[in-house]
Amino acid sequence: MRDVLFCLRRLFAIAWTIDRRRFVIGATLLLLGAIATPVVGLGAGRVVDGVNDGDPSTAAVWGVALAVALAGELMLAHFAHLYYFELAELTEEQLNRDLVRLVNGSTYLDRSDDPAHADRVDLLRQDVLQMRETIQSGLQLGATAVGVVLTAAVLVTLSPWFLLLIVAAVVPVVAGKRAEATFQVTREAQSTTTRAVRHLRRLATSPASQKEIRLSGGGDYLLGRQQDLLGVYQSAMARADRRYALQRGVGQFTFGLAYVGAVLWAFELVRQGRASAGDVVLTVVLATQLATQMATGVELLGTVHRAAAGLRRFSAFAAEQLADLVPVGGLSSAGSAGSAGGGLRLEGLTFRYPGAAADTLHGIDLDLPGGTSVAVVGENGAGKSTLLKVLTGLYAPTHGRVVVGGTDLATVAPTAWRERTAALYQDFARVELALRESVGLGHLPTGFDDGAVGSALERARAGGLASQIGLDGVLGNGYADGRDLSGGQWQTIGLARTLMRPDPLLLVLDEPGSALDALAEQRLVDAYQATAKEVAATVGGVTVFVTHRLSTVQLADRIVVLDEGRVVEHGSHAELLASGGRYAQLWELQARAYAR
Repeated sequence: MRDVLFCLRRLFAIAWTIDRRRFVIGATLLLLGAIATPVVGLGAGRVVDGVNDGDPSTAAVWGVALAVALAGELMLAHFAHLYYFELAELTEEQLNRDLVRLVNGSTYLDRSDDPAHADRVDLLRQDVLQMRETIQSGLQLGATAVGVVLTAAVLVTLSPWFLLLIVAAVVPVVAGKRAEATFQVTREAQSTTTRAVRHLRRLATSPASQKEIRLSGGGDYLLGRQQDLLGVYQSAMARADRRYALQRGVGQFTFGLAYVGAVLWAFELVRQGRASAGDVVLTVVLATQLATQMATGVELLGTVHRAAAGLRRFSAFAAEQLADLVPVGGLSSAGSAGSAGGGLRLEGLTFRYPGAAADTLHGIDLDLPGGTSVAVVGENGAGKSTLLKVLTGLYAPTHGRVVVGGTDLATVAPTAWRERTAALYQDFARVELALRESVGLGHLPTGFDDGAVGSALERARAGGLASQIGLDGVLGNGYADGRDLSGGQWQTIGLARTLMRPDPLLLVLDEPGSALDALAEQRLVDAYQATAKEVAATVGGVTVFVTHRLSTVQLADRIVVLDEGRVVEHGSHAELLASGGRYAQLWELQARAYAR
């Protein structure tokens, strides 16, 4: 019951804040409907007594009361729904906004990149979807509770023994709570399976993957895999459903026995002359109503209890996200990180993902002078992308430090440092908004100014695309008037968004051309190199890029070679070739492949 009260307090507080007028009117109408329910029983009993006693006026008065109560019982809940339904929608939307803020509100992204974290967020999305129903169920549960109390109070006036009926009514509540707890354990255990099923569904239906699946003939295989996973999920949930139904059934059966006993006792009271015929009708009607109220209450209680588990997960997630926030008090702004020309220095830099058994980066020491361009190379899994995320402040070093212009980044507010960085990652966002917005999001302080957006598009070699679409043209096929783009075009839009930052101390390009042909990637790198020179000349910033195509690497002033999270060598292209080390081996392998 503590979880239920926690859930109702939390949701009602949100609803009250959002629109107290709708909340009060909806709750009041439901409450009046709940009061009408026992009045129906009273009215039916008194009408029977009036007729039996030959008192038509009394029968008529109670008949009118019965009619009004019946009308209220049938109609008030409908009118209440008009108020609390929209309120429930607003509450759900508020929780969705809160979840978005939480997911995007942590200081660093190392937890967000963990698949287990993705499972939790996915489960929270499902929990939030239930909150609309829970607001409605919570209000109805409150009205039902009032109805149960009033119904029970009337029954007790006939005989104290009817208290046993009320006690028996608690059994389904307890059984329902235990059943719900067991069900929740199974549901949480299956979150990984449901995520895999959704992934396969997206894969089989997404336009982006349809071409490959059709050509490979892999549709049936994906359906088979999905069916296998659904079988695992359905088998686990079927067992949970059976346990759930059995536990609840035992509780309902206990109440059913008590109900039959109450009706038999009412007839015994009549036989003893301690009750009238109207009291028998009253008992039968109210006992029936009590059974219905308790069945409804247990169902509503299950809904609220299930939502309580979701809200507790939500609260725990919020607490963890807030705990991960780095307090900004006492931290300096990015502007205090020395002059831009000071460059970046990595001292004993080590990083390990939360929960991982080993480090991903191991004691990296590097000096990246201001105004230089740096290429980072290495095989897949060498730690290149992780290193870039540490440099851009998306990950905090586990050990060691990053120094910018003589200032330790640990003493600089992370958000302030990110404002002085610009990056285009290989998994860049395809922002399906107007072209002006899709690019302008790269630097919100500039707004969506024509000049700033146009300049970024020109520097990204996307001026022709902008002329075709127009700055207010909508991107993406999710809109009726949207313009779908090729992979290379989306890439240039992403680069333009990156180039919106006017004075980055760090500019990063993380293999964005991995899905492009060599010519398209070269155009992208040319645009990036031009920007790198501009950054070096204007603010003395450092530019870092990662690519598997070593033909573009030789353009960098310095090359850093990573292997299993360690820097195995660094220097210029000529120096590394002359040393005959790991870089020279990689260069020879690619040169041999192109020569064939």
